[in-house]
Amino acid sequence: MTSPSRPKLIKISEVCEWLCVSKSSIYKWVNDGTFPKPVILGPEEGPKPSASRWREDEVQEWLDNRPRSRGDG
Repeated sequence: MTSPSRPKLIKISEVCEWLCVSKSSIYKWVNDGTFPKPVILGPEEGPKPSASRWREDEVQEWLDNRPRSRGDG
């Protein structure tokens, strides 16, 4: 019996490196509603901030649906 595959969760630093953008750009896009929201691990309130992770498949889908520049083919 096989278990369903779970989406891979990646850190903000990995998202930034993958897309070659800053953390502030990612968070701006999330706030603008143009980029996938992170998965919050742990409580959202409290003395220590919870960790945020992005689903790799959602970031890939976002990237696949981006318009290409006019110079590309």
